[in-house]
Amino acid sequence: MVNWWHLMKQHNNIGSSTTLVNWRRKILFYEFIFLEFLAIKIDFFYKLLMKWRKPVFLKEIKMAKVTAKDKVFFIGCGMLPSAPMLIAEETNATVVTIDNNKRAYLIGKEYVKRKNLSDKVIVEYGDGVNYPIQDFDVIFIAINVWPIDEVLRHLSKNMKPAARVMCKGLKDDITQFLKSGNLLNTFSVEVVSDNPRTQSFLLIKK
Repeated sequence: MVNWWHLMKQHNNIGSSTTLVNWRRKILFYEFIFLEFLAIKIDFFYKLLMKWRKPVFLKEIKMAKVTAKDKVFFIGCGMLPSAPMLIAEETNATVVTIDNNKRAYLIGKEYVKRKNLSDKVIVEYGDGVNYPIQDFDVIFIAINVWPIDEVLRHLSKNMKPAARVMCKGLKDDITQFLKSGNLLNTFSVEVVSDNPRTQSFLLIKK
């Protein structure tokens, strides 16, 4: 006999967990908009932000084993596409990066142009829940990307079988979400690395 109460309770727990994760990421989205705006305008804030960001990005590039031959996709570039730019500079890979905030996309695109990296970092207006991803070898997901559940489900259905996903999270939330959302049948968590404020999760398709 089907235990409907158990199923309803399980569904509610999944929904509550997912909502909390997305709210955290949404708050960080607005926080990063403010920080990146300052970093673009004032060199002191740029250096301060990159002092924290750069070591994390370099570690993630190494974890994902990005090479010049890889087609790289970065979801959530923001106003300051520092991660896509660093990936391109460090590996010589071409990076396509998107943001679904129109203002962030426009400012980010102009910033990349000013840094003469438009040939290696292609900034587009798009959403991680439906952007075509079939051709990419490595996919990065920023900490401020939400709804993370919809993005990961889109990747699970459409990414290359051998693609690597580098996803930022908080307090082991990505592992918990994969368990509660039944995506551990699709993704394997290969490596989890702790950062000063975040965690980096390397996921591959089973």
